[in-house]
Amino acid sequence: MKISSEADIAALVRADAWMMDVLRAAQALDLSNWWIGAGFLRNKVWDALEDNKSQPSKDVDVVYFDTQATAPEIDWAYDEQLKKQFPFAEWEVRNQARMHYVNGFDAYHSTEDGIAHWVETATCVAVRLRGDELEFLFCHGKDDLLNLVARPTPAIVEAGLLSLFRERVAKKKWQERWPHLRVVER
Repeated sequence: MKISSEADIAALVRADAWMMDVLRAAQALDLSNWWIGAGFLRNKVWDALEDNKSQPSKDVDVVYFDTQATAPEIDWAYDEQLKKQFPFAEWEVRNQARMHYVNGFDAYHSTEDGIAHWVETATCVAVRLRGDELEFLFCHGKDDLLNLVARPTPAIVEAGLLSLFRERVAKKKWQERWPHLRVVER
């Protein structure tokens, strides 16, 4: 399938009833500056580019930013709430105001800043609903996403965490799922 623009990505998401249900469920939480990112959007685009008909991952990463509520238990409560109300997905809700510790980065300033520090450029993408409209975030542009490229983010390279990038690509078996995927280490 040819996907070359944000409009094409929006059409792909809108045509997927499950994705739209997930977005509505996340929207109902009314979290501060929320997005659904990572594989939720990346996998959908890469599967479409490869004409991959396999079952999509049900993992859903909901991220938000709230400096006043950084206890992990708050996120876990959101996880449980969503799992009970919407058991059709495997929810993981994480406040980016506290997630910088995972890879030893300085504190993030926003949800977008947190997403920009994820491991691969094509994973640093997200979508949300504003009313009934889809809104997209492409922290490092759309090129790697639209061209099946796995590349470490500048933050990962600068932190000397290329081994983390390599481990993720291998563990997740991306090149088996997406045979045309190019793995590029800056």
